[in-house]
Amino acid sequence: MTMEPSNELLSIPTEFIEISGCFVRIEAADASGIALQRGHPHRPPARFNRCGEDALYLSPDAESAHVAIGGDVTCNDSPRVLARYKVARCKLVDLRSKNAAKLYELARCPWRTALESGEDPPSWTAADIVRESGAVGLIDPSRRRAKLWHVTLFRWNEPRAPKVSLEGPPEQFAVTPGYR
Repeated sequence: MTMEPSNELLSIPTEFIEISGCFVRIEAADASGIALQRGHPHRPPARFNRCGEDALYLSPDAESAHVAIGGDVTCNDSPRVLARYKVARCKLVDLRSKNAAKLYELARCPWRTALESGEDPPSWTAADIVRESGAVGLIDPSRRRAKLWHVTLFRWNEPRAPKVSLEGPPEQFAVTPGYR
């Protein structure tokens, strides 16, 4: 499905939310900490980033992270760990806000379907608008479970962006395929 944004949609959100603290992500045990690398040319495409484009996907707790990744794992995947990241204070566009409803409409479209059809997912347009707003990232409500949310940072560990660091050793984490 291709969604062409209108000029009205391209208006930059004016409502930001400030976050800081400990966030988590579930990652492959043999690749723990790689998420912090910026400018990695082989970073795979995802909901808010093209191949090679910086994006750091985090969640406020293990349950939210498990829900986020549950649909993307299989029984044959390598072992996973839960890594904790300390994120310094930063301002994000909150896609849960009524002011960001049009951006969320783009963000919530099935990105894999568009990519498999050879199209740019509408969520990439939403991410581009957020990047252009000067925000370092966004808060994205879970599409799998109400009240859960996730953080996506587009910039970190650079001037005018939050410092993000791995906090302690990652812990083994059993991910249930299809977990919702």
